[in-house]
Amino acid sequence: MLVETHQAPVVSINICVRVGSRYENDSEAGICHLIEHMLFKGTEKIGPGEVAKRIEASGGDVNAYTSFDETVYYCTLASRHFQAGLDILSDAVLNSIFDPEELAREKEVVIEEILRSKDSPGKVLSEAIFQKAYPRHTYGRPIIGFAETVRGFSRDTIINFWKKWYVPENIVVVIAGDFPSATALKRCEEIFTDLPAGKSVKAEIKQEVPQTEPRAVVLTNPVQGSNMLLAYHVPALDHGDIPALDILSHIFGEGESSRLEINLKERKGLVNSVYSYVYSPQDPGLMVVGYTLPDKNIPAATQAILEEIAALHEVPIDQDELTRAKLNIKSDAIYEKETVEGLARKYGYFETILKRHDFDEHYYQQIDAVTPDDVMQVAKKYLTMENLTLGLLHPQTSKKKWSADELLSWTKPNKIRKPVAPKKEEITYLKLKNGLKLILKENHNIPIVVLRTAHQGGLRAENPKTNGIHGLLGQLWGKSTPRLNAEEMAREIELIAGSIGAYNGRNSSGMRADFLSEKTRDGTKLFLEAFLEPNFSREEFKKEKDHLLEAIRREEDHLAGLAFKHFLKKLYPKHPYGMPMGGEAKTVRSFTPDKVAKTYHELLNPKQSVISLVGDFDTTAMIDCLREDLEKIPVKRANARKLTMESLPKKIQRVEKQKNKMQAHLVLGFRGLSFSSPDRYALDVLNNILAGQGGRLFLELRDKMSLAYSVTSMSQEGIEPGYFGVYIATEPRKVQTAIDGILRELEKITSKAVTKEELERAKQYMVGAYEIDLQRNSTVATQLAFNELYGLDRDEWRILPQKILKITQEDVLKVARKVIKMDQYILSIVSP
Repeated sequence: MLVETHQAPVVSINICVRVGSRYENDSEAGICHLIEHMLFKGTEKIGPGEVAKRIEASGGDVNAYTSFDETVYYCTLASRHFQAGLDILSDAVLNSIFDPEELAREKEVVIEEILRSKDSPGKVLSEAIFQKAYPRHTYGRPIIGFAETVRGFSRDTIINFWKKWYVPENIVVVIAGDFPSATALKRCEEIFTDLPAGKSVKAEIKQEVPQTEPRAVVLTNPVQGSNMLLAYHVPALDHGDIPALDILSHIFGEGESSRLEINLKERKGLVNSVYSYVYSPQDPGLMVVGYTLPDKNIPAATQAILEEIAALHEVPIDQDELTRAKLNIKSDAIYEKETVEGLARKYGYFETILKRHDFDEHYYQQIDAVTPDDVMQVAKKYLTMENLTLGLLHPQTSKKKWSADELLSWTKPNKIRKPVAPKKEEITYLKLKNGLKLILKENHNIPIVVLRTAHQGGLRAENPKTNGIHGLLGQLWGKSTPRLNAEEMAREIELIAGSIGAYNGRNSSGMRADFLSEKTRDGTKLFLEAFLEPNFSREEFKKEKDHLLEAIRREEDHLAGLAFKHFLKKLYPKHPYGMPMGGEAKTVRSFTPDKVAKTYHELLNPKQSVISLVGDFDTTAMIDCLREDLEKIPVKRANARKLTMESLPKKIQRVEKQKNKMQAHLVLGFRGLSFSSPDRYALDVLNNILAGQGGRLFLELRDKMSLAYSVTSMSQEGIEPGYFGVYIATEPRKVQTAIDGILRELEKITSKAVTKEELERAKQYMVGAYEIDLQRNSTVATQLAFNELYGLDRDEWRILPQKILKITQEDVLKVARKVIKMDQYILSIVSP
């Protein structure tokens, strides 16, 4: 087979022989592998060790391997030497002299290889599981053979076997790479045409009968941890079920996003490593699930894997899993074509095993055609208890001595829990010993985990001397820990493909974390470290304090922000809501690392804290992961801060500031409503009728009157009443016209009910936007945390759309008259 490709000046040559350990009888166990070694030990032309030397001298490398079904000799070298490489490799394969002294030495080498394999826990267990799964077929014997059979091979026995199987009918020569086909073909004819046309022998191989009950094998070795294998009989390579089985295995245990990797390793932490693969040779093979783990986790991990397999019988895989599996399997074919070694090995394997060099084209067509139902059907067909062989290798020092019967007891039908579809929207609410509240909601639609912490704090917890302290805390919290500096923390966050950081608001402060579910264990550990062990080092403190002071200085350039700042200060002369979120420069300069640390410890009061988690995780495992660390937070007395709210303005109040800028910025507003007010939904609808590109303010003041580029209204609730206001940016000469226009629209909405069309548009928009936003785990997590923190209905996040849709024209008119007092507003203007 000649495969020309000129992407690089390289050639790979494979000489594949259709004989492997499956063709050996009991007394010949290991002879194929020994012959593989001997063919590099000299010919009439080439002395021992010269094959590798000559290939290396041609800028290449040479090697060989033996499998159950074939023996392959290969070299890769610069294309200018391809004829020399072909001559050397073919001479080694066809003309070995089997020197008796070299044979004696090589037997000892192979026996050393056999002994070495005994020190590999994975190899020992794999051989044991194959022996148990194949009591009849030669796949049950190790390819390498046994020390006693290898020692017993005579030179005549080896030569007779070699002559019997190394015949033209059993040999496939593949050359792939940068060479002229005509030249290569001519040289191949010169080398191989004169071979004696010995007839291929048909091997008599006992095929396995279907397995009707589970089997088990238990081994002990001087190892540190336990290894387990679960093996199921599956068909041969060319069977029509193999594509679906390959996809099943990929989804189940191949790669970091596989089910076993995420569920057993990342979420539950039951195993150190876990994997699966389908071994599909010439005769029926095995699907194998392997895992390494602490001895104590053996029952729980095996039970969990058997439950995952039971789930494959009951619940179809989702389309996203199927698409990813197909893409990854097909990508292997692409990468295979990247090198001449891959091309030569692929074509040689399929031609040698199946006598179909183009088998992969048919295979990938079948991969494309696999459906979720196909995957479920092969799971039901092959991954059954009666078709299962279990193997355990555990330390000799283990206190617990496992038996094969114990392993088999786990396969009883009543021992395996059938998968139960989770209840829709099921949420777990848990109060820890120290009073901290945990809220967990599983969502397995996308592989993301979101955490939100919420604590009574923020601007509302500050006074004139501490104004800005929570903002500075928000900059430092989570950025570094005693173990990780800021740069190291950033790198660790990148490794979980997520984000961790703090936030600060008017009524609360907290931390947020997001990461891929396949990184659940690492992400949760990193979050806990950032959350519970913040580092307020002087270096980081100074850096973030300087950033905050610079932001305060730059506020003078943000005229809209200045207009709101003066509006809020006038509306709340004594309440913390009237202070700026970032604080004043004078106050911030007085802050020290100790003050920030004190604020952190005050904020972290478990009785006034909530942590919500939404995403692709197991609730029980997540609670186990969080509980121990979170319950270490010291119990503190709840500090329910009661603040008095100033009385409403008795008259219209106006505050004006001048800046050397081009535009004027206006905020005209009123005292608003609290989170707990039943009228807040009607106010939100009213706000939507006024705001937005389809709202009254935009249509009247911008589209009709051309007063501004930006005009809107807003409603901000709080634990105490927030504010409702209108903002506009306009030319200085249009300021009064803009004020008159705003007042006119507010007068209209307080004197006459909004139209049914406006009401319906606003409600549908609000509900639609909210439901779209609910797709995000972050939205749900935030809603759950804040509703709990503020003492609102736990179902508020779910029933909010219903509450909005119930709002009537009368409700809007009532709340407009309640909030919009035309003789009690505050007007803040920042102008040139």
